[in-house]
Amino acid sequence: MELTNIYLFVLVSFLLILTPGPTTIYIITKGMTEGRKAACKAVLGVSIGDMFQVLAASLGLAALLQASALAFFIIKLLGASYLFYVGIRCLLNRQKMSVETSKVQSTGKNLFITGFLTSALNPKTTLFFLSFLPQFIDNKSTYAHYQMLLFGVVFVIVGFIVLNIYAVASAKLRSWMERNGKIQEYFNWVTGLIFVGLGLRLAFSERK
Repeated sequence: MELTNIYLFVLVSFLLILTPGPTTIYIITKGMTEGRKAACKAVLGVSIGDMFQVLAASLGLAALLQASALAFFIIKLLGASYLFYVGIRCLLNRQKMSVETSKVQSTGKNLFITGFLTSALNPKTTLFFLSFLPQFIDNKSTYAHYQMLLFGVVFVIVGFIVLNIYAVASAKLRSWMERNGKIQEYFNWVTGLIFVGLGLRLAFSERK
């Protein structure tokens, strides 16, 4: 296993993770509505969910999703339904951000679970790992399975770092949003519609 492969993998992973997706939007939402600590707790859940995806890809679940239309449909339906659920919660959220309400936050457990499920219930991510990770390993090697796990762990670590940056940056905008009630209302609507849109996109997606 060449070091150049690892460096290239880290670079590509970094660029891919920067691209906004359901988990990134969830982290930004929590940072802007509940602050840095809440967003960082959500990041931990997302990272564990990403690790679940890596293990699923390396253990063959990704291959099952690719081969079985029924398995893919079931997981896709669960993932889409959960994104719809998160989106509707954002649309119905009327709580204003302030110093007084900042103590009324999601529990660490709920933040972790929501982050985990947002990542783990996306079959497209599982198939992505199946197609992405093998490009950087030696499939002929007897250690190919371990290489895949290693690169998967590296991907999760890079994701953990990038998402924490998103968490801190989005929390910085919180004080500005606290002073503008209209911005808060628009933010809840935009975020909710984005999650509903992501749910629709996943619901109508096909295996590739």
